[in-house]
Amino acid sequence: MTKEKAIELLHANMQNTNLRRHCYGVSFALGAIYDYLKQQNRLENNTPDRETWEVLGILHDSDYEQTKNDTSQHTLVTLSWLDKEGVSKENALYKAIQSHNHKILNIRKPTTQMEWALECVDELTGFIVAVALVMPNKKLSEVSVENVQKKWKQKAFAAAVEREQIEQCAEKLGISLNDFIQITLSGMQQHSDELGL
Repeated sequence: MTKEKAIELLHANMQNTNLRRHCYGVSFALGAIYDYLKQQNRLENNTPDRETWEVLGILHDSDYEQTKNDTSQHTLVTLSWLDKEGVSKENALYKAIQSHNHKILNIRKPTTQMEWALECVDELTGFIVAVALVMPNKKLSEVSVENVQKKWKQKAFAAAVEREQIEQCAEKLGISLNDFIQITLSGMQQHSDELGL
């Protein structure tokens, strides 16, 4: 599936601008993580291409508006859309969407780099946005890794963010938390206009 088609699906099913921006942010971050792993020559064999990683970010929460009151349906609705688009159940994108709500559905746990990248970065993008919103001009350009790390230690700040989920980046992706924050932040900063920050 192309990014253009994924955005079309997202926009048809999600109207809230901030929710759309969350999906964009995760997409930009996944693209940056893909680039980092490629530069380090550490991509898994048979990993999907960069566009698929970005498409995963765009679509991972695309059914949220329809499923927010019933989390047992989250991702299942998106999977039904992929079925209609003719995406095979064996496709890496399909499997990755299956793994996204694994804590509730337990259909498939993350196993691939792309799936673990989504698992770790999803919450981090929201945390970075929260840090940006307390900066003087509410801009991503003002945010540094140090700002994020300082807020990280303040458990009352963005308390709903599951820090342990993000911290799995070291074990599951072989990327230190510090580097993971830097990669994600840079990926988001390069698209700050599209994120409204």
